[in-house]
Amino acid sequence: MPAYRNVHRRRSRRWSAPAPLIAMGLAGIMVLSGCVAAEPEPTVPSKVFTDQELMAVGYAMLGERGLNPNFVDDSQITRTSFDTHPISPLQYTMQPAECSAFHLPTSDEALKDLSVGFAMGAVPLLDETDPTSQIRFTIRSAEAGRLAVADFDYTDEILSRCAQFTATEVGTDAAPQTLMMITPPSVGDRSYALMGRPDAQSGATGVGLRVLAGTISISMFRAVPSLKSEADAKPTLDAMAGVAKELIHQSLKHPPVVTPPPANAMSPQQLTDLLQSVSGPGGKKVDTAAGTVVDGTSVGPMEKCTYSDGTYYSALRGSTWVGGEFPASMTTMGSTLFIAGLTVNLVSMPTGAAQPYPFDKRAADLRDCPVIQEQVFSDTASSSTSQWTSIRRLGLDVAADSTYAIAHEHPDSGVWHLFVGARKGTLSVELATIWPVGSDPQPRADEMAAVINELFAKAGQPAGGT
Repeated sequence: MPAYRNVHRRRSRRWSAPAPLIAMGLAGIMVLSGCVAAEPEPTVPSKVFTDQELMAVGYAMLGERGLNPNFVDDSQITRTSFDTHPISPLQYTMQPAECSAFHLPTSDEALKDLSVGFAMGAVPLLDETDPTSQIRFTIRSAEAGRLAVADFDYTDEILSRCAQFTATEVGTDAAPQTLMMITPPSVGDRSYALMGRPDAQSGATGVGLRVLAGTISISMFRAVPSLKSEADAKPTLDAMAGVAKELIHQSLKHPPVVTPPPANAMSPQQLTDLLQSVSGPGGKKVDTAAGTVVDGTSVGPMEKCTYSDGTYYSALRGSTWVGGEFPASMTTMGSTLFIAGLTVNLVSMPTGAAQPYPFDKRAADLRDCPVIQEQVFSDTASSSTSQWTSIRRLGLDVAADSTYAIAHEHPDSGVWHLFVGARKGTLSVELATIWPVGSDPQPRADEMAAVINELFAKAGQPAGGT
């Protein structure tokens, strides 16, 4: 289905007595009873939320379900990634054309509009590693009237004429996708839903729902195979309605509280500028992502003799971070041309960070543990583990408070995986690369040490800091 796939049905209003008559009746009751009518509790939020507050709403919803909060993406990182590496937004031609009213904003549109709060994530229903078992959701926040115009700009007549329509991706030879409106659940102020069903040309199927609730607009999609009728879509639609209600509840009953991160020795921009000022092997400059503050959503404590970026960065909440990659270098191994890039991560801890530092614990494990388990978190926040074999400790000529340098032979690819790192005061640097097993990895570690030394020299970070 298209990236904006959903369809709405305006919720029907049942007839009721005119408002003045109702008010008069209530007034009479209050006079006779001497009671004061309680203020009705709001059913939709009226506050406009920031990116961080919407992320907190998502965290709370997942927490109520006992799910990993890492299923909510970091909005700041997502926005800056799109700024740094923009992509062409998906565009579709609708038939009939007026059915273009039923769409979700492309990622490009949603992320670049800084005046609208934004967060996105996923809710796994079954297997956390299976994308088809996940509901992808996006929450946007702005004034209610603005969201209504942006997301529900159509009339009942258009709604009726778009009971079924097609969407064709512009600039490709992809087959048109057939979309049909389905009855939306009763949630929020307004909602619309649609499903994509396979036809002779396209087998793509899925279910989408969009909900307007006061100052938030919720868009959801799930890929569902073999949709033949609305009845096939109903279980997914019911699950989406549950997610929407929980998000509304969390935004309304439990206003999100965002704790400001502690002060850092270096800001994200300073850290980015520092990394861009140094040269890698061969004098090459680094390609960086935008710096950010580590959100530090917990995925569990750091475990001994386990190499896990997930738990490591969870322990670094409030630190500033920037990452990048130096362009790949080439070396000839016999008759084989070997090409390897060099990744680098810089972290500046808060000035009041307490010991023991996460870096020092990682360094001690990598220096001392005879066996190391690597834990890798996927984009779905699930994890897998593998055991490092053929471990070799390397030398690292760096003046620092804490260091490590290690290589392990990957059993499948036949290459060394090199990891080196160092901390001076509140600043830590970590680099990683691969190298052919038939070659000594120590010279490559020496090149990595040179990068670290240049970074520390330009940062002016003294050893023996906090």
